[in-house]
Amino acid sequence: MPSNEKGSRRRHAESNHVASSRSSTGGLLSTRNIVLAVFVILVLCSLQLFLFLSHTDPTLESHGHNIRVWHQLSVHEANLTALVYQQRDFAKLLGQLNQAVMEQQKELHDVENKMSDAGASARTASAPQREALLEAQRRQIESLQDAVEKMSRAQEEHLHQSQVQGGATRMTPQPEQVMHHGEAVDRSSLTADLQGQAESAKAADFTDSPIDPSTFGEFPKDWLNRFSQADLESSAKEAEKWRRMAKAAAAHAWKGYHEKTWGKDEMKPSTGTPGRVWGNTGLQILDGLSTLWLMDLKEEFDQGAQWIETSLHFNHPSPVSFFEITIRALGGLCSAHSLSGRAIFLEKARELADKLLKGFNAQTGFPMTQVNLNTGAGVKGWYQGTVLAEAGTVQLEMRYMSQQTGDPKYAQAGDKSMRNIIEAEKGRGLVPWGLSSSSPPRFSNNHITFGAMGDSYYEYLLKMYLQTGSTEPEWKDAWRRAMDQMMERLIKTTNGGLTYIAEEKNGRIDHKMDHLACFVGGMLIYGARELKPNDIDSRWEKTAEGITETCYQMYHRQPSHLAPEASQFTTGAGQGQDMKVWSNAAHYLLRPEAAEAIFYMFYYTGDPKYRRWAGEIMEAIEAHCRTSYGYSAVADVRRETPSMRNEMETFFLAETLKYLYLTFVPNPRTVLNFDDFVLTTEAHPLRILKQTSNRFGQFLGH
Repeated sequence: MPSNEKGSRRRHAESNHVASSRSSTGGLLSTRNIVLAVFVILVLCSLQLFLFLSHTDPTLESHGHNIRVWHQLSVHEANLTALVYQQRDFAKLLGQLNQAVMEQQKELHDVENKMSDAGASARTASAPQREALLEAQRRQIESLQDAVEKMSRAQEEHLHQSQVQGGATRMTPQPEQVMHHGEAVDRSSLTADLQGQAESAKAADFTDSPIDPSTFGEFPKDWLNRFSQADLESSAKEAEKWRRMAKAAAAHAWKGYHEKTWGKDEMKPSTGTPGRVWGNTGLQILDGLSTLWLMDLKEEFDQGAQWIETSLHFNHPSPVSFFEITIRALGGLCSAHSLSGRAIFLEKARELADKLLKGFNAQTGFPMTQVNLNTGAGVKGWYQGTVLAEAGTVQLEMRYMSQQTGDPKYAQAGDKSMRNIIEAEKGRGLVPWGLSSSSPPRFSNNHITFGAMGDSYYEYLLKMYLQTGSTEPEWKDAWRRAMDQMMERLIKTTNGGLTYIAEEKNGRIDHKMDHLACFVGGMLIYGARELKPNDIDSRWEKTAEGITETCYQMYHRQPSHLAPEASQFTTGAGQGQDMKVWSNAAHYLLRPEAAEAIFYMFYYTGDPKYRRWAGEIMEAIEAHCRTSYGYSAVADVRRETPSMRNEMETFFLAETLKYLYLTFVPNPRTVLNFDDFVLTTEAHPLRILKQTSNRFGQFLGH
């Protein structure tokens, strides 16, 4: 909730009460004391921050006064930026208290003015009344003074505790002598002390109760087949700091959006100004709801629900992306309904789905690239035909609408689009990403990719089969054909041991892999664990493991520990030389696909290494992407301190933080169980239809 909705709202008597007399001078004196106290504390905070910054390594100071230079001291120092933000937030809170004091002072002056205006009538007020009003004012000011004092004591306690904790959690890099408070100390010691302070600051910045280890219970049997109960408990305890970090990151991003750009589609996280317009649908709200629910951020979830009920309209006058509005807005609403059961989400989802139905091309059955939600007019985009991923990534959302409303028209539209792709596929498995804009369904180029423009078509084939209780084998059969061809033609391994998914252009292999393609690691183990034994290829799980490790290496090998948009592989090169990044693909857009693959691997194996990989990614995001109001994409991951792009796609909250958080939960199946839910390409959970005795296709009439 915004600050004016919380405890800072004034709760004392307003001007309809009899005003107090000039005996309020004592209250004004208390106010001046509070203001003086605020000023002193602010000076102390500024001095403390100056002391921290003044003892950095001179070689680091040359990079500018940016607290992220501490990351260069050690790979384990990612949390240090939280200290600066805690200091900043502390100063901000003091400023708010100061403002409240000023309001109190103004109010007292108003009281005096009213007394003068009221004249004799005011003087007729009884002495007990005047005294009661004066006492109320004094109590309000004293409470503000107490708040300032408590904040000062809390700050001192955090610093003291962190100094104690720091000595117990020190890292051990090679010793290096630096000057700190006039004494020569090991850099490792100084680093650990500062890291302890940062962790305490982060805890103060966001309150989240740690998970009680006694509640871990027994872990899944497939985990216990490989690891002991003690090993798994130790892993869960290790991941607790990352779980809290991911939840705090979501709360921070939501808070910035709520305060600065509430109701806009997107926020620029560095400046707190509106970002791109996707359809004036409050897209960040719709896309973030399922993450808030799973993280138990119910207050924030309710904020979004209230906005949807009172302010959400689908009347943007310009065309919107059919694909993006489907997966982010419609999917977000469907998932919020699936998780919470609240009728408002289904009501709004139906309103949007009815408008989207007008955007399907009657001739091809494929959705248009763009659609005007007011008129239903479809518009072609940059590509004159239809993109494979756009035609093959609306089905889960549309099918959920039919399941919940009992109206088959939504699923029929989505299924027709998918069936027309399969008709054009003609049993060959892998297909190019370009589809014609006229019938009959056919492909219009020869570029096969699991990255941009092709990716989620393959994902939805498998998930459509699982969404309806494994009752429609046509989707599973098409997916298996594609996986067979992918394994034979596109899965490659370098001499250095990296497994990757190449692309195929006009019959020739391009040894390039998009970050987007990392989802395949999760998809393969998902199929290997969820399909029936006779449908499973024994190679899938091993390949999933290899792809996921490669995607982790995309992060780990960069100085920033953030991954590029795409990587180039050299099959014949050895370890460390087999993956490169070129300049026009060096940016990181806060993408979720590597975290997605890591989550799926952890979900099914329980292997602690996946938690550590996810923890490294979480710390890198916190170190290099956190801004005043959210988290920003960065320009070049090859730099130790990359510059920010002031962009935060809504999928960061919808997917990236969700996958990371679920990986850090002791047992993610207690939060999100794949026996009950299937995740859309935007990571929105939808309930699985379990009426296996009656095929969903029969419900649709085909």
